Amino acid sequence: MNIYLMVSVLGLVPVCVALAMLYRRLATRPEVDFASEGLPVLAPGKYRPMERLLQEEDFRFLAAQRGYTPSLGRRLRTERRRIFRGYLRNLSRDFGKLSAACQMLMVHSAEDRPELAASLMKQRVFFGLGMLAVEGRLLLHAVGVGTVDVRDLVASLETMQSQIQILLAPPQAASAAI
Repeated sequence: MNIYLMVSVLGLVPVCVALAMLYRRLATRPEVDFASEGLPVLAPGKYRPMERLLQEEDFRFLAAQRGYTPSLGRRLRTERRRIFRGYLRNLSRDFGKLSAACQMLMVHSAEDRPELAASLMKQRVFFGLGMLAVEGRLLLHAVGVGTVDVRDLVASLETMQSQIQILLAPPQAASAAI
């Protein structure tokens, strides 16, 4: 009986750690001075290259070339993961800036928009869960299992930017856009 209890407790430890990390990420808000920086605006294709960074086609192409060595393949995978993590940090930072801008615009808006507040909270939760999933897939990719898909995270970022556009629109136009 004690062994089952210990195994179940050990199984819950990673889940608790993941939930604590998610809570920490969602609870911290970046300090952004929009008065001096202005509202963040992102280029739509800024994160599109990261969608291809860890796809298997490039690694298979490299393996088919003359002079290929397994150490060269490992080095390329490691370097691509490093670049991918840099993109991921920037993506997270940009999402935080957009989220803070959206929240600031909602607070200072002349009209209450509870549907946008609910959507903002939902986007934050989905983004945090998506980041955890991507980190897990990166760990699996490091041991040679699978690939990493970030399209949902990029879509969350684009949704957040569209919400800012809705908040910047006049109230009549904003209600028509929803």
